[in-house]
Amino acid sequence: MPCAPLLVCKNLSFKGSKGQPLLDNVSFELKVDQKVAVVGPNGAGKSILLGLLSGRLKPASGQINLFGRAIEKISPMSRAQKIAVMLQSEYIEPLLSVEEYVSLGRIPYDKQMNAIENKAEIENAIQFCNLSKYRQQSIKTLSGGERQRASLARTIAQTPNLLFLDEPTNHLDLRAKVDILKCIRKLPVTSLAVIHELTLVEDFADRVIVLQNGKIVADGPPMESLSNETVQKVFKINRVDVVHPTSGKEIKVFEAFEL
Repeated sequence: MPCAPLLVCKNLSFKGSKGQPLLDNVSFELKVDQKVAVVGPNGAGKSILLGLLSGRLKPASGQINLFGRAIEKISPMSRAQKIAVMLQSEYIEPLLSVEEYVSLGRIPYDKQMNAIENKAEIENAIQFCNLSKYRQQSIKTLSGGERQRASLARTIAQTPNLLFLDEPTNHLDLRAKVDILKCIRKLPVTSLAVIHELTLVEDFADRVIVLQNGKIVADGPPMESLSNETVQKVFKINRVDVVHPTSGKEIKVFEAFEL
């Protein structure tokens, strides 16, 4: 018997300050263990969608159900035990040590679990993100990639069922981008990530949702959602499939064409 979806959103809409539609009639489900990438040009509604799914924004219309319950009827503390969010730019107190920062992920459980259980989850997150040697260092001493791994470790310590990430590779060099997505890919957690660079999507995602002008224009496996027809229409670029000269692996190259 198939598992029930973790999250269902139906006919979600969101309007800007002047009443303009920024998200329009968006519907989809998230199932257990899926790795989903949300892509689209600037202004497509990607970050707004994440804000709605995590409960930080309220839709103009539509419904979000988490484990069969309307998300607005779930208390913030209970929601924080089920959903973790990693934003592309979040303030981190620079004097916190890595361990202190990761431990913030345990706040939703502070009065429900004992100190030993909380410490075990913090340690698991630190080790998973390969941060053990940095645990006593202050956040301000870390590189961009190390800081992103610390942010990911904080969300892992939260032990969520759903992980939402807003451009987790933003401002990182190529090696750090690949590393952070590999880390997320290995997590046994349903994850939905807004990703800006299409070349990074296929190795991360089982499923790709393409947004354009606040609407879903494609939703399916990477090969289907990022077809040449779709990327031409949405991003005004071409997708070219080539064979890597040494590994023999087929890779996708995205290139701009003249308008």
